[in-house]
Amino acid sequence: MGEVKEARFPSASGGAELPGIVHAPERPKAGLVIAHGRSNDLRNPLVRRVAEAASSEGIWALRFNFRYVETRGQASRDLSREEDDLRGALRLARSALGSEPIFVAGKSMGARVCARASADPAIVGIVALGYPLHPRFRPEVLNPPEWPFLVKPALFVQGDRDPFCDLERLRSEIPKLKEPADLVVIQSAGHSFEPIGTKRDTFPAVLDAMMDWIRGRFPSPDGHSVAR
Repeated sequence: MGEVKEARFPSASGGAELPGIVHAPERPKAGLVIAHGRSNDLRNPLVRRVAEAASSEGIWALRFNFRYVETRGQASRDLSREEDDLRGALRLARSALGSEPIFVAGKSMGARVCARASADPAIVGIVALGYPLHPRFRPEVLNPPEWPFLVKPALFVQGDRDPFCDLERLRSEIPKLKEPADLVVIQSAGHSFEPIGTKRDTFPAVLDAMMDWIRGRFPSPDGHSVAR
């Protein structure tokens, strides 16, 4: 799985110093920056497992804390501070990886932040894990504020029992995006992919969806995408 080490880096604006954990395989072929959800941090089990699994696949991975975690505060209302933090993490990734492709993955609120930051030139694609398309059990609430900012190819991995994302609503919204997006549904799973009605580990299905999608977007030797 390569080297695991702590890191500290500034936000893009320099307004905050952020902690992270880097999972660095010996010869990385891509990078993955992972953003946590609103009520957790870089030590969240799903975030940690994604980073470890990516590293085992030869992908350099960074999981980090948004600044409000360090100050025991709250996320900004429009997620602008969190976007600034993510862009700082992307700069660290770029400095470590040179020209290798960089993806971002976000859990819940972290996926919204990834959408906001998607115009960053470092980002090749976005993985949204449990995207909160609307408030809990309120699919009638339309127009996610960060939706217009989502300008890179995206993969949505959603539990079919997620109260924050009505699947029919999501399927109707995806064609409105500026770039192609794919959807993988994890059966009998909730917002954090917790199993519902059965005892099982849903993470392998989440991981397979992510890795298949990311691997399909590595540049080929002639410089073209190999996306299927």
